[in-house]
Amino acid sequence: MVDSLNVRVTAAIRRAEQLDEHLANSALLAWAEVSLIEEELARALPVSQPEGRIARRGAVRAALKAQDHARAQALAQRYLADKDAPDSLRAAFREMLEDSDAG
Repeated sequence: MVDSLNVRVTAAIRRAEQLDEHLANSALLAWAEVSLIEEELARALPVSQPEGRIARRGAVRAALKAQDHARAQALAQRYLADKDAPDSLRAAFREMLEDSDAG
């Protein structure tokens, strides 16, 4: 399951980046898809594993790229509620959300 999700998210990221390069309107939808797949990966992988932390950061970052700030906030809050979330992940979420608010 995790392997197939990794394949899907890699393809989705590639697609979103290409659409971004061409300034396509559908880029926002592509980033939303990335966020959803990263969220699936985050559910499948514990925060104690590096891949689990990467998926959580990816889900939030992609939601921000999709300009879905409410989703990014909700994901970050859910992931921060995990008592095993390391301080580095907490700091990364704060920085991402602050940067998006400033931008």
